[in-house]
Amino acid sequence: MMNTRRQCVVFCLIIFLLVSCNKNDGRNVVSDFPKVSKPYHSEQAVKNGDVVNIHGTYFNIEKWKTFLGNLESNQPSKVRITQYTVEGDPIFYELTYDGNLVHYTFDNSMDAFGSDLRRPSTICKSIEKKKSEQGMEGFILKGCDISKTGDTFWFVDQK
Repeated sequence: MMNTRRQCVVFCLIIFLLVSCNKNDGRNVVSDFPKVSKPYHSEQAVKNGDVVNIHGTYFNIEKWKTFLGNLESNQPSKVRITQYTVEGDPIFYELTYDGNLVHYTFDNSMDAFGSDLRRPSTICKSIEKKKSEQGMEGFILKGCDISKTGDTFWFVDQK
């Protein structure tokens, strides 16, 4: 009886340690990008240094190209892409490269039609080009630890 109780206590301690040491599930991630507040107009996004996409018109696209170049040379880098919906609401894609992995955070909290995902995050192995079913080339994340979050990223290739 005492042995079983001791095993139960040890088991509970192990579970507690595993849960408390578990990595962040992507909720409530703190951003190291400039703070945004509602409304977040495209002029402010451009001023903050975001790569901005307003229905196919791009601003600060050189920051995206620099980010990709840094990935190729294994240099730490970060970029925030802000894409605007038809209604004018921003959706944020924050990517931070540590020289090895891409840390990605998705935020559609300011989108009137967005879901209540908060700010899910994932860690991915790479960014790759892919052709969509409509024939457009764009960038996707590959090898993400939370593939559902990684699948939210798509950025059209600007040649």
